[in-house]
Amino acid sequence: MAEVPPPYRHRRAVVRLLDRYRRVLAALLTAAALVSAVLAVRPLPAPTTQVLVAARDLDASGPLTEHDLTELSLPSDAVPGGALAVDARTAGLRLNAPVRHGEVITDARLSDPPARPYGSGLVAVPVRVADPGVVDLLSPGSRVDVLAAGGHDDLTPVRAGPAVEVVGDRPVLALPEGAAPDGEKGALILIAATPAEARSLAGHATASRLSVTIRG
Repeated sequence: MAEVPPPYRHRRAVVRLLDRYRRVLAALLTAAALVSAVLAVRPLPAPTTQVLVAARDLDASGPLTEHDLTELSLPSDAVPGGALAVDARTAGLRLNAPVRHGEVITDARLSDPPARPYGSGLVAVPVRVADPGVVDLLSPGSRVDVLAAGGHDDLTPVRAGPAVEVVGDRPVLALPEGAAPDGEKGALILIAATPAEARSLAGHATASRLSVTIRG
């Protein structure tokens, strides 16, 4: 009997091996096909956005610190409007209401004092200027001196005298619109001043006519 050539023996061995494990191979191929089908129809991962959330329950009694907020990744379509970016500067700002641990911080939750950009010790002070026409010459960012002159009414005129400077070189924050309350004249402006200057302005407003000079 002729000897079987070596390549032919090898092919027969491979065939016998495949025949022995054909069910296992068929199962593996079926499983691979199912996995491929699942991966083909599975939706792509939803895009995410990093936001700032409360690191713990927070109240509104004091300014925020760098430890009060933390970053969280959320699906982009679940991020509320006005959510703060993770690089937003929040230290020193105040919440206008308590928030719970994990709540997304939005711009509506923060109360940024309007005078803050001009100094940490300044507050916003409304000043009613006797001459409403002068307000048309102002815009936010203008710098003014506020002067107080002796007031008068229709029954008790007073002698004219030099006006007194109440505050000097203060920035205009806003020019609120709207009619003055009954019995009041002039136009309202909002300036930044120190708390002591605010008290002085309030005192002069009750007995004096306030005016401004424009620095720039």
